[in-house]
This record gives sequence, C-alpha cells and structure tokens, in this order.
Amino acid sequence: MLFSAGCAPAGQGPVSIGAQPATERASTTQRRSSVPLNEAPTNLLYVTNSNAEVTVYSFLKRKLLTVLTGFTQPMGECVDASQNVYIADFGAHQIVEYAHGGSTPIKTIDDSPDSPYACSIDPTTGNLAVANNDGASQPGNIAIWNSTGQRTTYTDAKLFNFEGCAYDDKGTLLVTNGYVQYPYQTYFAWLPKGGSQLVDITVFNQYGSKWGGVEGIQWDGKYFVIDEGYQVYRESLIHGLAYYVGESAMSFSDEYNYGPYAFFIPTPGAQATQAVEGLTWENGGSSVGYWNYPAGGNGTAQITHAIDKPFGVAISLRTQ
Repeated sequence: MLFSAGCAPAGQGPVSIGAQPATERASTTQRRSSVPLNEAPTNLLYVTNSNAEVTVYSFLKRKLLTVLTGFTQPMGECVDASQNVYIADFGAHQIVEYAHGGSTPIKTIDDSPDSPYACSIDPTTGNLAVANNDGASQPGNIAIWNSTGQRTTYTDAKLFNFEGCAYDDKGTLLVTNGYVQYPYQTYFAWLPKGGSQLVDITVFNQYGSKWGGVEGIQWDGKYFVIDEGYQVYRESLIHGLAYYVGESAMSFSDEYNYGPYAFFIPTPGAQATQAVEGLTWENGGSSVGYWNYPAGGNGTAQITHAIDKPFGVAISLRTQ
C-alpha cells in the first residue's frame, strides 16, 4: 500500500529555528547507583520507572544489576554507537548520559524550558534528537544536538507537540505527536538527512485509516516500526513515501497500557531479533515483556522485579 506525503497546509508549515549553543548543568539532585554494577561486560536493559528510578538488568538473564536514582520523571531513552545510554528526564528538563554500565552520569544536557519525552541517535553523524512535549498550551519541538554541542530546534504547528522520534540507518528522522486524546489524531513528519525543515507526511494504518494513537516509533534495522499497542506495523519510508510492509501482534494479555519500546539488534545493519516493552496492567501490576521479532505472538519472558509502571526501555550492548 502506498501512503501519501506532503507539506503542511499554509499557515501550519514546519519551521526551523537557527542553531544555538547547548548548555550543560549539574543536576540539583545527586545521581547515584544504589547497587555496584560489576557485570557491565554484558548486554544491559535500562528501564525508566514512574518512581523516578531507572532499573538496569542483564538483558539475557533478566537479573537486576543496579538502580540509578536522582531523576525527577525519567521517560524515553536511546543509545549511541558507543553504547552510551541517554535518559530523557521529562520533569527535570534534562537529558542525562551514562556510559554502558556506568553508575554516574558522564554528561547532563540542559533542555529547559522544554520537556524531553523521547530521543534517538543519528547513526551517520552521532547527532542527538530529542522529542519535546511541552503541554497542551505550549508547542513542543524536535531539538537536535550535533557533535560540537550546537542545538537546532524544529517545530511543526500541525503536530504541535512531539512524543516520538527515530532515525533510520541513512540519517532520516521520523517524528510523531504520538497518542493524542483530543483531537484524536496522530500526525507524522520527517526530517530528511541534511534537511532544513520538517516535512509533514500522511501514514495510513493497515485499514487505510489515519492513526488515532501511537505509543512509539523505532527503527528495527530494516523498517520504521509504529507501535499501536497490540500490534506493531512496519513501514518503509523512502523519499517521504511510506509503504506498509507488515505487522506483528505482540501481547501477554489484553489488559495493559503501553509505552515506548526497544529492539535487540545484535548485528549492526541487521533486522532486530527481539522486541522489549514496558507494561502497566489495569489491575496495577507492572512488568517488562520480551517478544520474538518480527514473528510477534505471545511474549517469551518478562521482568517484574523492581518494575514500577515502566515507561521507556533501552538496550545497551556489551562493550568488551
């Protein structure tokens, strides 16, 4: 199925704001690790929780290794080529960077007055993109930091706020306003590599309808993936045109809420082999689920220890 692409209507077009220097600041809350992390030479799973903690597990054994504290409201996460983990602290208006297995931050980026919701790393440049959601009365933006610390922001009146962003392997950035309660409409835009403004695109679901809610977007090594909750839909985005290429149903039950997810891509350039997502059950329980990918189906494993209404997940591959 071919999906259409186009610019925003007159008066609602994307706007690119000039670059400005990024600043860093020390956190007012001491960030620390409550447990010594002595198993860093392994693949790690980072989970942001509603109790303001980030719990870190061995990815394969699903063993709790450490708890990172000092956050206000940690949400989305992303990982760079060095396997450093970036945690978007929505409440503190900061993005906090940890080395793989590190117990203290190696960098804290001041995103104020914006509120970082999700992030992604451009594999071709190392640039950090942050989706800022600044509330119902304040437009958000996509903020991109380059290697020299320069920050460039992009806005789009049609999307207004941003809840998801993901780079593909060519440096194209796909963004969305995510789950919008009113009006019940999810929009998408993309920033072509080297582009100067966001370009609005229309992406229909498998029923030929526009999206009513999206929990997150990611790159699976081959396709952009849109998470609706029960199902993830793989889209091939080429020159602003999105092609629907398949779906995977992933669920433990039909009674949970959803959040951003992560893919396990052990071989660079290959498609993901597993998907991981945080779950908050309607009865108040919480867990993190594992699925085979792209097959989908029922979950293969889950983590419940030290999980508290999880939001974001990220996988950092071992560095030794």
